[in-house]
Amino acid sequence: MAAHPLASPRHNAADLGAVLANANTTLRNASLLTALLHNTQQLPPMFVDSAENHRPALNIESSAAECGDQIPVVDLAPLRSCDPAARASLVSSIAIACEKFGFFQVVNHGVDHSLIERCEREAHAMFELPLDVKERVHRPPGTSFGYGANTWVNQTVMHWAESFHMQLHPTSNIRDFSQKLFSEGDPNKFSSTVEEYMAEIEKLARELLELLTEGLGLERDRFNHYVENERMMSMRFNLYPPCPQPELAIGLRAHTDPHLLTILHQDEVAGLQVQIDDEWITVKPRPDCFVVNIGDLFQVLSNTRYKSVLHRAAVNGTSKRLSLACFLNPPLSATVEAPQELITEERPQKYRPFTWLEYLSNAYKFHPATGGERHERFFLR
Repeated sequence: MAAHPLASPRHNAADLGAVLANANTTLRNASLLTALLHNTQQLPPMFVDSAENHRPALNIESSAAECGDQIPVVDLAPLRSCDPAARASLVSSIAIACEKFGFFQVVNHGVDHSLIERCEREAHAMFELPLDVKERVHRPPGTSFGYGANTWVNQTVMHWAESFHMQLHPTSNIRDFSQKLFSEGDPNKFSSTVEEYMAEIEKLARELLELLTEGLGLERDRFNHYVENERMMSMRFNLYPPCPQPELAIGLRAHTDPHLLTILHQDEVAGLQVQIDDEWITVKPRPDCFVVNIGDLFQVLSNTRYKSVLHRAAVNGTSKRLSLACFLNPPLSATVEAPQELITEERPQKYRPFTWLEYLSNAYKFHPATGGERHERFFLR
């Protein structure tokens, strides 16, 4: 396949709307990603966030000191024991974390570290492919899966990042993507590693779903029907290259996840930040941990006991950063509604029933950092 010409790295703010409106995804991705591929010393205006309070601040040289320990680390070892008291303590710890922070981390999670490392190597191998090869799996406007820049509706500044989004369930597109990306080599190496990794994360996600359900005082299998037939399981690779002016850029703007659960592994480079009590906390990278966060759907199912909170990604000027984010979701036709047991006089029902398809169709049209429009559209009237 012939290489596509790269656009000039000189952009201005007016270019952004034109680029996002361009239906030619090949040219659009080239325009958006050119600056990432050039060794430029100045950040193109398209990537400069004019709102200083939106810019994640991160000093990579002192990131270890900056990283907070507020996000709880939960040991899942009691899952492998037969001690009811140990399980009850585990359930309580996770429930408290989700009520207070919406985030927690897990160790002794059962996912082999060598598998995590293999998946990270395959992710790096994919991002290191030439742009014209990655364009074979470009992500067209209005779709979810494939390679490209993270572009959101009504976006006013570009994220300093590349991403690649794949789906395992209900229908996998991983092998097809792998055949297109690695047709000159061994496509099975990429696809088999990614599928094995996602299968292990899904197993972990199901265990966490039951623990979280117990934490609400419900039978542990109460929400299991959401992750049975036609469930949705996807993963996004995120790569944040070194940025020439990181103090002006964002890796991923503040947002909540629309999903049921997100399970993320970040490499040793800091960048994930979570909003706690109006303060932005950098989550300390731990190779032995997965970071778990409540999505909008679980906030609804819990009748707001569990919190879906704002988080974002910061970039730095010296090191690239990789994260692997897996998302667990119900079938598109599933109706999302808090159980009657969780609706009380003290905590009345807040959301009307809706399908995951209805919520997903609206999820990225409204920026949750500007007043919660995404949620407000589904409030019970």
